[in-house]
Amino acid sequence: MDTDNPTFKEFREYWQLSEEMIADASKEEIVQVARLLALQAAHFSRKYGDQQLPDLAHLLSATTLDDDSIGLVRDGTEAFVGVLAMVTGVGGVDLDETTQ
Repeated sequence: MDTDNPTFKEFREYWQLSEEMIADASKEEIVQVARLLALQAAHFSRKYGDQQLPDLAHLLSATTLDDDSIGLVRDGTEAFVGVLAMVTGVGGVDLDETTQ
């Protein structure tokens, strides 16, 4: 795995940011993130039909990744950070204000 790969560097930055955000988030906020990501998955399933999903849990503990897997974990971590920012109001987005 090339640690100089720009996609891998972005993944590491998003992962570090997510760790900091998780530390500051409440249990309720993390639950809300999980529910919103589940709704996104359900939305895509309804829009594009059920898709066979591979078992991806191993990616969270892998010590080496190929380029496709690096892109996938980067994209997933970016999505997580985005939803967590929306839920917690980090970065100027306040979920309560957007839903009123």
